[in-house]
Amino acid sequence: MADKPGLPLRRSLSQSPPIAAGALFGLGLAIAYALVWSLQELSTVITALVVAVFLAVGLERIISPMVRRGMPRWLAMTILLFGIFLVLCGGIAAIIPALVRETAQFVENVPDYYQTLMNSKLAAQFGGESGLLERAQGVLTAGNLTKALGGVAGGAASAASGLVWTVTTILLTVFILASYSQLRQGTLRLVAASKRDQTGRILDGILKQVGAYLIGALAIGLVAGISSWIFMAIVGIPYGALLALLVALLDLIPQIGATIGAVVVTLVALAVSPMTAVASAIFFIAYQQLENWVIYPTVMRSAVKVSNLAAIVAVLVGGTLFGVVGVVLSVPIYAAIRLIGKELVLPRLDNS
Repeated sequence: MADKPGLPLRRSLSQSPPIAAGALFGLGLAIAYALVWSLQELSTVITALVVAVFLAVGLERIISPMVRRGMPRWLAMTILLFGIFLVLCGGIAAIIPALVRETAQFVENVPDYYQTLMNSKLAAQFGGESGLLERAQGVLTAGNLTKALGGVAGGAASAASGLVWTVTTILLTVFILASYSQLRQGTLRLVAASKRDQTGRILDGILKQVGAYLIGALAIGLVAGISSWIFMAIVGIPYGALLALLVALLDLIPQIGATIGAVVVTLVALAVSPMTAVASAIFFIAYQQLENWVIYPTVMRSAVKVSNLAAIVAVLVGGTLFGVVGVVLSVPIYAAIRLIGKELVLPRLDNS
């Protein structure tokens, strides 16, 4: 009887254990390398998908009550998306007039800023206006201009790519919301039937905490933006509307976002007067303490039940591993891991 195809090879490997071990080790390395390479190449796609899932889970907390009251899902999604569109349009309509006015004021004050800079001690250290112009002529060579234009072109390409991925993430969020129930049921079918009830309970708990975290983070960012805008309007810091929007967006980054926004606003306030900058620093230090010890713990304790220490450690680990996305998603991921441990690991340890 003729040997089956591949049988001699298997027989030789079985008779030579070192060769078999080496072949399996090489195969494992090849698979690991292919997996790492795939993850690196698909990192942007994976990031967009993770962010889309995160946003969809948060928005589901708004859609699900409407669906439970008998409203068709497509109608609930239409109302939600139309409401978000109106809010964005209203925000843009409120920001654009202030942005145009403040930009015009900045352009009008450019000559004064230039003259103040030329008369400063810093300019005198470089030889005054003539010395700075000579240095500028030395810098503005053909080679440097070519590099600068290349950098501008690269920045424009990066901005265009970021816009494309932002639109892609929004579309993915809409598609995930539209098929949310089917995705949930499909995920549960991957689990053994005897464990689907427990898995469904854990999955619903995780989704609930992620959604609560997103809504809570948006509320905290909104409070930070409004508070900073009121303060800037009182003390006369320019570009208040734009800076308040920046503070609100940065505040979505846990623990450190408000500090970054405070530094930016304080630097702008320094152009008004040193006392205004001091007042800005005092305000943001006080607000940061209020947010860290009152607002953030109150909101997150009711939403995801995460302590300040756990939140800080999660943010540090997430930021180190995955950058800004890791910082934003670190707290809900930690809450999900803790819930899984509470439901699966701790009962087994208690019964062992």
